[in-house]
Amino acid sequence: MGIFFKNMSEKETDNWEKGCVFGFYVFLISLFINQTYYYIFNSYLFSNFVIFWAGLVSAFVWSSILNINFVKGRKIRN
Repeated sequence: MGIFFKNMSEKETDNWEKGCVFGFYVFLISLFINQTYYYIFNSYLFSNFVIFWAGLVSAFVWSSILNINFVKGRKIRN
C-alpha cells in the first residue's frame, strides 16, 4: 500500500474516525427525516442516492476540515 498511498499519522487516523462517526450520524438523521416525511406525506423527500452521497461526502469533508485545522494549528505554534 505504500506505493500508492502515504501512511497516515496518528492524528489523521483520529480525524478520519471522527469523520466516519459524523458521516454515520448524517446517515441516521437523513434516514430519520426521510422516513418521517414518508409517514406524513406518503412520498420520500430524498432518494437513496442523495442519502448515500450526503453521508459519504460529509465523512470526507469533516475529516478534511479537522486535518486542515490540525495543520494550521501546528504551523501557528512553530
